[in-house]
Amino acid sequence: MKEMSIHRILTGSSFIRDSVTQEQFENLVGKNEKPQQTESILRSILPSNLHASLQARLNSSFASSNPLKNVSSPLTSIGRLASNGVGYSQGYPRKGLKSVLDAVLYSLPTTAEIQTECEVKRILVEDGRVVGVEADEIYYADMVIYTGFAKDLPSVIDDLPKSYIDDLNGIVRTKSLTIWLGLDRRLDEFNYIGSEVWFKDNPYWAMPISNYDSSLAPEDKQLVGFAFVIDEKKSEKSETKKAYETIYRAVPNTEEQVVMQHEQTTIPEKAAVTIDGNFADIRTPIKNLYLAGTDTDSRSMGITRAAYSIVELLGILNEDGNLHQ
Repeated sequence: MKEMSIHRILTGSSFIRDSVTQEQFENLVGKNEKPQQTESILRSILPSNLHASLQARLNSSFASSNPLKNVSSPLTSIGRLASNGVGYSQGYPRKGLKSVLDAVLYSLPTTAEIQTECEVKRILVEDGRVVGVEADEIYYADMVIYTGFAKDLPSVIDDLPKSYIDDLNGIVRTKSLTIWLGLDRRLDEFNYIGSEVWFKDNPYWAMPISNYDSSLAPEDKQLVGFAFVIDEKKSEKSETKKAYETIYRAVPNTEEQVVMQHEQTTIPEKAAVTIDGNFADIRTPIKNLYLAGTDTDSRSMGITRAAYSIVELLGILNEDGNLHQ
């Protein structure tokens, strides 16, 4: 298990950013052969003017014969804790989460079969090695990747070491309240690509999502999200009321422009970044049983954190000889 530190607080908040180029990714997960000449990840997600400056900085600051161990070193930037308006340090999938799911489905081979509404009741193990899962029927497999809550893994598998279960129980989950406000016009206070953190009284993380993708709001309108941590000892109604009061106090021009509002209460990441909390390792004590998701990596948040965990998973599968079979 990975212990928490102040560095993890910063990385988990995206104020320290590590970028991985396509070449490094190929070295991480590819076979021992010449890598494909593909467009860099930076180029695929950034405007050309930002990509050029980033790539120049990357090329000048990183040179290593062992990219795997130095993935975190090529590009590290620290933004202001009160406001992080640097466009390249954060991202949002155009057309929303569905675009990510569409990309995953598109990438699957035609032989892949997706089972829906098929709850896995048990993960099957023989002689310390995973052999399959039990759902509506038994599915045998040489490898299983578990993306549920790592903390709940003991509920679907027997005979995990007590020390490992204790580590899993050290994972902290936190409820989050997100308030989405649709504004009648674009406000100067939210005229940026990036995010800002309000620290007084009731902290929030704000991001004008429609600045990333204009299709997420009608023309000349704006969609802004505000994320709060909920005090679970208090009612959601009172916490929601306090959140609105905080927003309208912090940005007074907002309230009179609101034409749409929506609240979501969720567990945004499967593990919260805290001082004394744990994150799970991708490898488990069971051979060929792996974990993935936002409770196995502390970097960034949401979809980006999940993506980081998959990059790490692919590297580990490659190390274990389970990626190219």
